[in-house]
Amino acid sequence: MTLVAGIWVKSLTGSSSAAAAVAVCIYAPSLFSPLAGLLVDRVRRRRFLVLVNLASSAALLPLLLVDSAGRVWLIYAAMLAYGISLVLVDPAENALFAVMLPPDVRRSVNGLRLALQEGGKLVAPALGAGLYVLVGGGAVAAVDAATFALAAFAMTRLRFDEPKPTRTRRRWRAELLAGFRHVRAVPVLRSTAVAAAVAMVVAGCVTAAQYELVDALHQPPGFLGVLTGLLGAGSVVAGLVSGRLVRRLGERRLAVLGLVNGALGYLLYLTALLPAALVGAFVLGFALPWTVVAVINLAQRTTPNDLQGRVSSVVTLLLFAPQPLAHAFGAFAIATIDFRILYIAAAAVTLSAALWLSRRPELIENSGNRDDSPRVGVAK
Repeated sequence: MTLVAGIWVKSLTGSSSAAAAVAVCIYAPSLFSPLAGLLVDRVRRRRFLVLVNLASSAALLPLLLVDSAGRVWLIYAAMLAYGISLVLVDPAENALFAVMLPPDVRRSVNGLRLALQEGGKLVAPALGAGLYVLVGGGAVAAVDAATFALAAFAMTRLRFDEPKPTRTRRRWRAELLAGFRHVRAVPVLRSTAVAAAVAMVVAGCVTAAQYELVDALHQPPGFLGVLTGLLGAGSVVAGLVSGRLVRRLGERRLAVLGLVNGALGYLLYLTALLPAALVGAFVLGFALPWTVVAVINLAQRTTPNDLQGRVSSVVTLLLFAPQPLAHAFGAFAIATIDFRILYIAAAAVTLSAALWLSRRPELIENSGNRDDSPRVGVAK
């Protein structure tokens, strides 16, 4: 739906800038993720997810009325609602997993969840665009609304003992900043989150370089789809094996391994040789998933139940809030700097982050398989 929304606006208005505004609507709510985390920690997460998914489904139905440029504002409103949904659902799901699942199951579920998401990113845009061409945007909106309703129904089928939300008398500002304080107070979580944030910023900065890479490979622009497909395939595999690797290596070492994969992928890209670029795309597919899964597992493991939502939101903010600036920098840099230099810099920064994280003395530790957070409910 996010891809189709931009295509839909472009077809109705003829304006690329109007189409690009769709992304602003989707990602702008991420700036308020700490508030979302505070809300998630004050409600029962299962019931909350049911309501958010139902509201998201209802928010897409007005798109059935869009038939002219004069009603494009309905697309913007629906995508803003979708962006709010993303901000609310992610910390609620992470918090729910933390209290619902035993540690060994949770590690596998986080990896499987990532694999499903990455697989969806490969398949859903093409299916959505094809459906849009065949029957129009209203049909895509109806299908998407149905998936939210299905998600809400699935949530109602969960059976486990969810604790009541904890009430405190602290001021709202202290409550809002509690997630930041917790991340700062847990050395292994703080350092791993910082390293992951660096990896995400680097990935955003070199996004524009991939277009120059395709030119250097003497391939048409559409060849970028091949590289993206290989990267997505690597991400799916990374998600499927991450649970087993977390059990064997611990979260911090998995994050280091992801960073090393990122550096290797960038080095393969800068060769501008077709076989190396194809391998590099697949290798890069492991980098961010392993790093992000490591941070998610670590946050769940080291955080008490009443802080799960806020800590998850802080992690989301650290990872994704810098992305607009990173992409803007990359778009500016590629106009003045050779893409090989950007990839060299990306590999150097990513590898430095891996070495820094691997040698932090306070982290040679207990960051392995021990579960430090209280598990309150178990799925039945």
